[in-house]
Amino acid sequence: MKRRILFLKVAVSLGFIGLLAATLDMEELLSQARGADPVYLLACVLFSFLMVAASTWKWWYLLRKQGHPLPFRNLFRWYFIGYFYSNFVPSNVGGDVARAWLAGRRCGSGSAALISIFAERFTGSLVLLALALAMPFLPGGLWRHPAVWPVMLLALGLLAGAVALMAFGRAAARSAWLARLAGRLRRVLHADRPGRAQRAWDRAAGKVETLGAKAGQLLEVFRSDPRAAWVVLAQTVLFYLMTVVNVLLGYRAFGAWPDAGGIAAALPVAMLVGMIPITLGNLGIAEGAYVVYFGLTGMSRELTLAMGLLLRLKIILLGLVGMAVQAGERMDGLRRADSATDESSPGAPSSTLAPPKGGQHDL
Repeated sequence: MKRRILFLKVAVSLGFIGLLAATLDMEELLSQARGADPVYLLACVLFSFLMVAASTWKWWYLLRKQGHPLPFRNLFRWYFIGYFYSNFVPSNVGGDVARAWLAGRRCGSGSAALISIFAERFTGSLVLLALALAMPFLPGGLWRHPAVWPVMLLALGLLAGAVALMAFGRAAARSAWLARLAGRLRRVLHADRPGRAQRAWDRAAGKVETLGAKAGQLLEVFRSDPRAAWVVLAQTVLFYLMTVVNVLLGYRAFGAWPDAGGIAAALPVAMLVGMIPITLGNLGIAEGAYVVYFGLTGMSRELTLAMGLLLRLKIILLGLVGMAVQAGERMDGLRRADSATDESSPGAPSSTLAPPKGGQHDL
């Protein structure tokens, strides 16, 4: 089943790439690439390392709030290893799992490591959803476009669901009426009898249960120290501002200075669409989302694709750095630990611990 899903995602990725190639002027794209400014290219690449440092700071802070102040330099290295596992290792061992295993082994608390990474991703997702809902209302009327407002409605629904999960997750799990509703839905879907539907239901229910438990643990961390919630919010907003600068640098590398306000308004919508998990590593759909939504701000489609491909190459570069960094780490127990997690908790996500990458990957 997993192999079929992998092949399907590869096919969808190739489909998106083929669609982009067929609808854009490839000669113009090559012209943009040949005219790239090496100074801004270098600045754009170096800025990625600064963004990784910002993400590491948030991870370090969340671990420290749980009583596990691991050295920043270690977490910084492990973040690159996470990129390597997310982008180059064709297995269930994703980047978040690798980082959680490394941090948990060092601090002696696997649960604290899991909560820290869940909190990092989950809060990033919450802020991204809020921005996708609010930023299109900036001057320019982006929210009126038929390609934008459906995404805003999606963001509203997901944000409401995430807030409800944090606020009422544990109480809802004990609710008799909700249990009856779930039972009826299970019968309607024929998931109450042995077969594929039952297995899919059990997997989905396990993941929701795990997500609800982690969300509750995260809420407890913030309740014990309300100031920490504001610090994490500020860190997440800072990262988003850095993603805007990252895109501006990407455009500048090809000789363009886009409107910063327009990019800031369109970026969260493009990121949310680009995170839809129907392609391999979001390849194709992320670049296509950039072309569509930045095009609404007046940016050339070919120029935008060149910028998007530059961001993709930077992610690959970070993965290659992670491959080199991994040479200094012992990873022999990672796959066994991941298998044990899957066997002991069928609802535990294997490759991610939260909604897809929470907007923290756009480097």
